Amino acid sequence: MTDDPDSPGDGPTVAVVVATNRRSPYLAQALTSLAAQTHDRWELVIADNGVPDPQWLDDVVERTVGKADVVRVPPSATVSESRNTGVAHTVGELVVFLDDDDVWHPERLARQVLALAADPAAPASYCGGWHLDAHGARVGPAWPATPATADDMLARRARLPHICGALMVRRADLLAVGGFSPEMSMLEDMELALRLLRRGTFACVPDELVGYRRHDGNATRSDVANQRRRRDVADAVLSRQAWAARDRGDRRAADLLAEHLATERREAAREAGRTMLWALAHGHVGVAAGEAAWGLRHDARGFVGGLRGRLRRRVLDALGRG
Repeated sequence: MTDDPDSPGDGPTVAVVVATNRRSPYLAQALTSLAAQTHDRWELVIADNGVPDPQWLDDVVERTVGKADVVRVPPSATVSESRNTGVAHTVGELVVFLDDDDVWHPERLARQVLALAADPAAPASYCGGWHLDAHGARVGPAWPATPATADDMLARRARLPHICGALMVRRADLLAVGGFSPEMSMLEDMELALRLLRRGTFACVPDELVGYRRHDGNATRSDVANQRRRRDVADAVLSRQAWAARDRGDRRAADLLAEHLATERREAAREAGRTMLWALAHGHVGVAAGEAAWGLRHDARGFVGGLRGRLRRRVLDALGRG
């Protein structure tokens, strides 16, 4: 770690912001992966918005990276407010966000710094990565990062960066769009990425550089109530941004975001159809009714398609067993 971001060295200083509100059993691994970076011009700020044992947090920092600026944030703060506060306490030209349960490849910072140096117009870069379980073992397929234009990402012809932790953002661009929307505590990374894309195409680093941990405490857990909430938040974000683009006279962005919204609704309606059948099979009549209402209201064709697909699979499974 470079103690003084203004000291001589190779390449720009990267501001690393960790927002945490818990005694994460994975924080030491996350910070150790930061300490192992080959690009050593970085500064670390930890936004503590409710860690129950501040001394424990200080001890983990001392044991892993030796030094960090720990900023105490009110426990009521959203993750967006915490990250914005963390950014405000840094000076680095580039900014990345490290979750308290993820890990990085040692070349993560170096490769994304080089990608941004090679593409001065890019407001951000993104990378690929892998999933790991609570014990650190790789699980499931890796998630790729493939080059795509800003228009294709805005329209969802190409996927947005997988997680907030995969982004490296130029400070000037992050501040120009206002940082994270402070009221958001879910899909805040998606909402920020959409605003950054209006400033240009992101530089792509296809390498697997970020390990995203799956465990019971994830904000992206897959229970039905959480899926429904994420679906509603995504719909609201895209609807609002499309409206805002129309209001400021940016017809191109409005059309791209409308295309994105239609695709999201179609896929969500299909999933609602599948979830409705699952809910009925398990006696959750209220859940089934809610999924049917959402799917039919937002994309009836997609909803029916989801029903047909699930029913077809059940018939084929029954025939196979017979």
